[in-house]
Order: sequence, then C-alpha cells, then structure tokens
Amino acid sequence: MILMVLTSVFVVAVALERTLMMVRGFLALRAVESRVLAPLRQGKLAEARQGCRSVGTPIQQVFVAGLDRATGKVRGDVGMAMSREQRRAVAAFKAWLWMLGTTGALMPFVGLLGTVVGVMGSFRAIGESGQGGFAVVSSGISQALIATAVGLFVALEAVVLFNFLQNLAGGVARRLAYVTDECLELIRLGAVSADSSEGSARAGSSAE
Repeated sequence: MILMVLTSVFVVAVALERTLMMVRGFLALRAVESRVLAPLRQGKLAEARQGCRSVGTPIQQVFVAGLDRATGKVRGDVGMAMSREQRRAVAAFKAWLWMLGTTGALMPFVGLLGTVVGVMGSFRAIGESGQGGFAVVSSGISQALIATAVGLFVALEAVVLFNFLQNLAGGVARRLAYVTDECLELIRLGAVSADSSEGSARAGSSAE
C-alpha cells in the first residue's frame, strides 16, 4: 500500500514537471516566431541570431545551431545541424514519459499481488484460529480489495497522464518542425539572394 501511494505521488510529480516543460516549450516557440523568424523574413541574420537569446532551451539550440552556421560562425551544414538539434529537443520533451507508461502497465499487477497477499493472510488466519467465518477473514479480504482498488487507481492515473503528455509532446514536436522548416527556408532564400547579389556585382564590375 505504501509503495503504491508513493508511486502515485511520483506519477503526479513527473506529470507536473513535464507539463511545465511543455508549456515552456510552447512559449519558446512563440518567442521564436517573434524574435527569430520576424528578422529572418527581412533578411536580418545577425538580428535573428541575437533573438535566440530570448528563446528557452532546448528549443533555443535548434535555431542557434542553424544561424551560427548560416552566419559563418560555425562550419557545417545548416539543415543537418538544425535537424539534429530538433531531434534532441523532442527527446528532451519526451524524457521521463516512459516511466508513466511503465507505471500504468505494472500497477494493476502490483494491486493483484496485494490481493493475493490479503487472501493468503485470510487463509493463514483461518488456519491459526481453526475456525472460519466472516470475522476471521474480513480483515484480510478488506486489505486485498483496498490493494486492488489502489493499484487500479494508480494505473488509471498514470495512463491518463501518459496519454495527455504524449499528446502535448506531439504538439510541441509538430510546431517545432513547422517553425524549423520555415527558418531553414528563410536561411536558404537569404543565401540564394546574397549569391545573386554578389553575382550581379561581379558582372557589373566585369562590364566596367
């Protein structure tokens, strides 16, 4: 019983921590749209890179990795760097969720174990007293039923929270993918525009 109650408290604590992280993730994505994508739409790479400072981690690292390579601060491919950091960010949001899923799967069996122990205690009481009756077995049976009920409650709690958080994490991952794609598109368009301007300038110099 104590183990199941502690497990319930642990499940709620993990769920609250993960929910707060998901909320911070949505707020960080909103900051990306206003502080990073808005300057990029105007071709201001340096300003977009500075805007990354107002974005919370781990989402911040996705855009830092891309913009550092786009501005030449770090060598590497912009798309590969952003994709790698995007996978890391999604993994960070989904961390600890496996514990809720595992708890939801195991707790009914833990409750069943409590039921078996309670029934065994009832039979032991019958053997020790040498007589049956409701007064002898009621204590063990009541403990068995309580253990079953608590195990099922913790399992239901864990499964509901697991599905809720999986849905939230999926929402963060999808929105992060959309924003990352737009950021990468704007960076590549800026690079193409810069190459075109340099080509025009060189053509003009040659003509002179």
